[in-house]
Formats: sequence, C-alpha cells, structure tokens
Amino acid sequence: DLTPRFISEPSSTVQKSGEPVQLRCSAEPSTAHLSWLFNGEPVDSRVGEVEMQGGSLTIVSLSPAACGRYQCVASSGVGAVLSRPATVSMGSLADFGALVPAAVAAEEGGTALIGCKVPESHPRAQVRFQVRGKWLEQSTDNYLILPSGNLQILNVSLEDRGSYRCAAYNPVTHELRAELTGRKLTVTRPSSGGSHILHPLAPQRLAVPQHSALTLECVVSGSAPAPVLWVKDGRAALGQGRWKLLHSHLVTDRLEASDAGNYSCVVGSDSAAVKYVNYSLTVLEPASLSKGLQDETVAAGASVHFWCDVGGSPAPTLTWLHNAAPLPPSPRHLPTGNHLWICGVTLEDSGLYQCVANNGIGFVQSTGRLRVQPGKGSVPVIVSSPANTTVAAGGDVTLACNATGLPAPLIRWYDSRGLVSSHPA
Repeated sequence: DLTPRFISEPSSTVQKSGEPVQLRCSAEPSTAHLSWLFNGEPVDSRVGEVEMQGGSLTIVSLSPAACGRYQCVASSGVGAVLSRPATVSMGSLADFGALVPAAVAAEEGGTALIGCKVPESHPRAQVRFQVRGKWLEQSTDNYLILPSGNLQILNVSLEDRGSYRCAAYNPVTHELRAELTGRKLTVTRPSSGGSHILHPLAPQRLAVPQHSALTLECVVSGSAPAPVLWVKDGRAALGQGRWKLLHSHLVTDRLEASDAGNYSCVVGSDSAAVKYVNYSLTVLEPASLSKGLQDETVAAGASVHFWCDVGGSPAPTLTWLHNAAPLPPSPRHLPTGNHLWICGVTLEDSGLYQCVANNGIGFVQSTGRLRVQPGKGSVPVIVSSPANTTVAAGGDVTLACNATGLPAPLIRWYDSRGLVSSHPA
C-alpha cells in the first residue's frame, strides 16, 4: 500500500546513428512495476529494436524511428506515476555553405577578426581553425576562438599573415567538416584612424538559461584601441553580478535571474566618435515548484481540490495526470491552471494525481494520493489492475491488483486455465 516514488529517472541523450542507447529508471518500493512510454504510447519489446529488463530500456541500434520522448511509469496497487521525459536524439553535422569567404585586412598591432559561419550541428559543434597550415583547437594568448565561432587575433603582427580556414567538429558523431576555401589575412601599417567595432555589427537579442556561462562579445579594431566600457541599464556593468572583462568582452561563469537587462559595449571617450553595440539579455529560469500536492481522503460523492504552485521563465505549461495518464476535462474533473477540482468523487477517482510543469528549460512534478472512502454498501471497483510484464525465463514476477468496496471485496486471480486456487510454482 505504498505510493511509488522515483529514485532515478531517465536522462536525455544524443547518440550516433546505429549506436546503442540505454535509459535507466528505478523506483521504490522494490515491488513497484516499471514500464515505458514512447511519445506517450506504451513501448512493446520489439525484437531486435528495443530490449527492456527491470528498470532499463535499451535501443539496440539508434535509428530515426527510435528518436523521440521516453518516460518511465512506476505502478503499484495504489496507482501509477510518470517520470520526467527523456529525449533521445541523433547527432548530426551539416556542411559549410558554398560562399567564398572574403579576405581580411588588419593593422599591425591591432585586432583581426576571422569570421566563421558554423554549420548546424546537434549537439553544438566545437570550432577549430587551420592557422597557416596548423590546426588550432583551443584559444591561446593571441588567438581567441569566441563562442560565436569567430577567431579574434590580438596584437596582430606581420607573422600573422597567411591563410585561415574554419572547421566544425561534432563530439558525438566525431565528424569534422571544414570550409572548402580559407581566407587570406593581410597586415597593413598602423594608421591614425579611430577604433570601430568589428563584431557584432547589429543589436543582439539573447535568451540564455540561468546558471549558464556567457560571453557578450565586442571585437574592437585599431592599432591603438579606444577605451571600452560595458553598461547595463545605464550603469557600469562591471560593478553588478559576477561579470568580468576578458580583453574587450564581458564574461560571466554563472548567470542569475538578476543579470537580465540591456547591455551596451561603448567604445571611445570622445562623445563625437563613440561607437556602441547593444545586447538585450533574457535569463531563462527552469520550471520550479513552491507548493506541491497533498494527499487527500474524502467520502464518495464529496468534492476534492488539488493545487500546486509553479514558477519559471518562460511560464511553464501545467499538465494534470491520473495514474500516469493525462486527465481529460469532464463535467466532474475541472483542471484550471494550477488547480484541479473533482466533483462528486467516485471510487474510480482513487489513485495518484500529478501536476507536471514544463517550460522547455526544466521539468518538475508533484504527486498526491486520493483515497475515496466507499459509501454504504458500495459495489466493488478495481482501482488498479495488473500490468503487462516481460521477464527473463526463470525470473520472479509480481502482479498487483487493488480494489475497493463495502464490504471489502474478495480478490480472486484467474489465468488462461481458469481460477488460480493455489500459489503458482
């Protein structure tokens, strides 16, 4: 008579085509039965495609048909609960475009920007550059591979002249794709011209998950760079939050909700020659739960009220489940936002209810049990019935059945041969 509770839930994963994928799930009590859903439908053990044993599900060879949303269901005589979704997806890396990159010129002692239009990749590709014939995989003192994929060369010298080529590496598929043609960097003598912003050239709008690392890029040219000031909502940004300066870029290793706002990279001190670029930053907060469901016990025919308080940015969508299945609205079942009203409760309403909040950044859920006390002389109702089970030959299996009624009903078991009168071997 224990409510099932997840100890571990499956996690999303990205894998290479043809490779095996294993998802794991565990729950208590140990007698809880575990099954799986794929895109909301029960998973059958398809020979050669999916193998299920205990709390693990194995996709033998990942194909597009096996990609999607997987969830674990833990059920007992009390009812059933549904795990968070785990997305299984396939790694991929597109080709570079066919555009021939333009040549780049930079002043000696100044800054050069070697652009790279990184192709679509899942997961995100790692960018590297071929610098005059040698591959550069990580930033060095004078060469910065920026999060945008561009290469910034600091304190340009005549030795930096030559050909540069961008490449993208997918860490899951281990594919490496490079630009068909590189671009040539020429170095000119320092001039008396003022500084200007090389990147970005247009205002930027960013939406970044809370607690992520972030770099607001500002690449400034000129052999004698003008001072750079970062401003947030009209005030100096360096005095706020965990921001610090990396050359001319504004960097934080952990975004907080208070970091949302409008940022400007301001270059130059002479008001007539000031250049700037603006960032609008939104911090995405995962779905959170401030109040969960409570267990309720009511008499048949009464009304019951469940509610849970959730937050997050963007605002999460809320789904109500009854014994791991979506609860359809009916004249008696009235889900309105974070409240659920059930009128004229019947024995069939017994079991486990979940409020599930998901905003694409995070997933939270809360479970509450509804016990319905039968009225005088009520007929038997099977609250939870046995679930289909697949086990290895020689293993043990437990089938659970829970019923209510007054007087307490007698439960009998039947197999294909009829009434089970004694405990099976």
